[in-house]
Amino acid sequence: MSFELFDFIPKEADEKLLDAYFDFAETLFKETFPTDPLVPRDLHLKLLTVSKTGETVIRRLAQTRSSGEIIGRLYLKIFTEENTGFKENKHIAEVYISSLKEYSDEDVLLHLLKEAVEEIQKYDYITTADTCGYLEREWKFWEGLGAKLALEGAQNRLFIKDIDCNMLEEWRHQGHKLAEEENVDLCSFEDCPEEIIQEYSTTYTEIMRLVPFGEFDYIPEPTTPFTRRESEDNFRKTGYEWFTLATREKNGEISGLTEILYSKSRPHRVDQELTGVKDKYRGRGLGKWLKAEMTMFIKNKFPEAEFIATGNADMNAPMISINERMGFKRVLTEKCYTIKLDKLEHELL
Repeated sequence: MSFELFDFIPKEADEKLLDAYFDFAETLFKETFPTDPLVPRDLHLKLLTVSKTGETVIRRLAQTRSSGEIIGRLYLKIFTEENTGFKENKHIAEVYISSLKEYSDEDVLLHLLKEAVEEIQKYDYITTADTCGYLEREWKFWEGLGAKLALEGAQNRLFIKDIDCNMLEEWRHQGHKLAEEENVDLCSFEDCPEEIIQEYSTTYTEIMRLVPFGEFDYIPEPTTPFTRRESEDNFRKTGYEWFTLATREKNGEISGLTEILYSKSRPHRVDQELTGVKDKYRGRGLGKWLKAEMTMFIKNKFPEAEFIATGNADMNAPMISINERMGFKRVLTEKCYTIKLDKLEHELL
């Protein structure tokens, strides 16, 4: 098999290359999610072209010389000094490589990985490569290089038709009772109100850092008012709506939150993102209340939605417990690996 590797810059790609890329990406998508509708290409392109301050992203493709078919992809992310978590995470490069199933024996992944390592070597502060994936052949590839399984998780789904409304109404009732007895308020927003954005950003960071990351030495970068506004702007550019529910205590402190993303371009699904409660406010049912309120909001707000999708690390027992009681079912396993750069370089010699 003869193929060539080249940089892929979505904003600069012509229609022919974009079509070839989407053909590749959609083949992988159908392998991973065989019953799901494809991501519309106009949405996919928008997702490819948004950027985040503090990250350098390099994309490279493998293309056959004979037919021009895209058969492999590299996505490499490197943190830069503008990233709010640069000090803690500058040693990490995120490396995602994939190839079409029928070309898995053609060393496509190996060639793409060598390209990634050559790029990483330009940054003397990077010592570690991290990756995640859903496909077994990619797991075996990284395991064959000696990468360590750092974290295992799943995509879980709750189908709207299976929602136990009686149970969720009971959770809401308990939440409203707590609100009356302890003066806890529930607030909702899309763009974070300016008057709480600093506190909300601090709380979001604290809750995000309660999420288990297994054997990774990655520390979630701090959310700031700037990064929050940048994220809001990026979601607007892609057409996603970002809804948040949060609880506020009698003293005014934000104690918990839950958030979802929804795109009219993908009306069949709602993505449940971060849900959590600050350590000192746990044990009072806030997580259940937030999840119940948001789930009923989804059911009423998005009549075309078929399911709610969320990701959970297998070691995140509290959230898994709530999700299982709600009826979420595991549909896909995700495995994440980590490997030191010097070990990876040795394996590629």
